[in-house]
Amino acid sequence: MRRRNRELSLFGMSSLDLFASALGAFILISIIIFPLIADASRTEPAEPVPVLAAAPLPEPICPVCASLPTAPEPVTCPVVAPPPPTPAPVPAAAPEAQPAAPEPVACPVCPAVPDPVPCPQPSPGPVASTYQLPHLDLVIALDITSSMGSQVAALKAEVGQLSDLLSRMAPSFAIGLIAFGDRNWERPTTTFRLRQISGPTLNRAAFRGFVNDLDLRMGLGGGGNNDPPEAFLLALTEAARMPWRAEAERKVIVLVTDHPAYPEEVGRSVATAAAIARLPGHRVSTVYINSQGVVDRQVETFLQNVANAGRGQFVRDVGGSLTVNLLLSLL
Repeated sequence: MRRRNRELSLFGMSSLDLFASALGAFILISIIIFPLIADASRTEPAEPVPVLAAAPLPEPICPVCASLPTAPEPVTCPVVAPPPPTPAPVPAAAPEAQPAAPEPVACPVCPAVPDPVPCPQPSPGPVASTYQLPHLDLVIALDITSSMGSQVAALKAEVGQLSDLLSRMAPSFAIGLIAFGDRNWERPTTTFRLRQISGPTLNRAAFRGFVNDLDLRMGLGGGGNNDPPEAFLLALTEAARMPWRAEAERKVIVLVTDHPAYPEEVGRSVATAAAIARLPGHRVSTVYINSQGVVDRQVETFLQNVANAGRGQFVRDVGGSLTVNLLLSLL
């Protein structure tokens, strides 16, 4: 017969004891904590933190294709103002989060639009002429008797100035010169034939040389000059025979003297001036030089009558420049 094992198991009793202790501790803890859990359940819950969703990007705007015109429209060219100055860039705030790039949208391909018709440049209008005189032929009949020394000297000093001024006042000009004295001189007149001075340098040099060779009583020779009247009519007649240019629109004879014609030639001088003025573009002007210091009314009246008959200008010298007197006689 088998004997029973009567030994007690220490492991089984310890486990029972441990389980009983744990159950007691759980009951004790439950009694202490459960009231606290009930109070905590009555407190308001905290508001949840909202989560910001990324704003969706706007869809790209495709360009609207321009319709091609069938016929060019007239273009009005505005006056374009200068562009305003470019403002300084303002730095943008850095975004908190970069959303994912949207898928690219395929835009239609627009057909090529022709460039606008450029505005035509205005054609330059006719340039207004700055000349005060037309194409000019000028014949100067200068008295070179002994009382006219200041005028001969003035012409020598101003010959270059006269040419320069006429170059600015007329598109082209020619000059002739008749130096006359008394009819009793051996050679009453000495003539420089009418030549175009504007342009040809040789003609200008020849005219300057003729003027520089002028001298008082040049041509007197074995003759005499014992009376005040001068060879006025002879100088006027010789001036009328000058080779006038066909292109000259104004042809002026200017007689510069301090004495009249001979008494028997006064009427013929006025009639000759009137006959010259009837020719196209011709005029006869006179310049009265008061060399004696006292106005001679007889001389002044004679020269005025010649200028009036010749449809020219009567100029009374007041001690100014001979060039100024000549220019005044051309107006």
